[in-house]
Amino acid sequence: MTSKLTALLTKKHSILILFILTQATYLVMIFVTLPLLREMAGGMEPFDMLPTGYDADYAMSFIGSIGPEGRTFYLTRQIPLDLVYPGLFAITYSLIWVWLSKKINRVPGIFNFCAFLPVIVGLADYIENGFIIAMLMNFPNLPDPLVVAASTFTMIKAVSTSLYFIALLSLTVILGIQTVKHRKR
Repeated sequence: MTSKLTALLTKKHSILILFILTQATYLVMIFVTLPLLREMAGGMEPFDMLPTGYDADYAMSFIGSIGPEGRTFYLTRQIPLDLVYPGLFAITYSLIWVWLSKKINRVPGIFNFCAFLPVIVGLADYIENGFIIAMLMNFPNLPDPLVVAASTFTMIKAVSTSLYFIALLSLTVILGIQTVKHRKR
């Protein structure tokens, strides 16, 4: 049963459907919910958009700026999307990695680890979301350790995402080189 499920999920069309769902969710956040939060905050970036992190002063200012209506919007619109997206991202991009790496003759050993990077991204995003929910619900009581924890997972998510896409680009280049060499034969 497990091998049949794996075979189904690694087929190109299944990955494409997951990719479209993942990107659709991402696009709604990037073009709808996050800009609305930014607008409510007078131009301040939402936590998800701060890859270098933030401090307690920023968290207080941002959450204060969006007001009660913005906090409700964050909790009822942005967070639900951001509870779907990390799982989609983890599954989709891990499968993309596995699918592409199977097309390469010899994948360097370190590259096998990269299939797990999207899972790290997803887990960090879920933990980040939990801390953001806690900050939104506890405002104005934002203990420094809470903000530091939220910020730390925002940065872990950002670094892991960057590492994954750098590795994916490298994998794509390797695949391209092998394809060109194969065609020349």
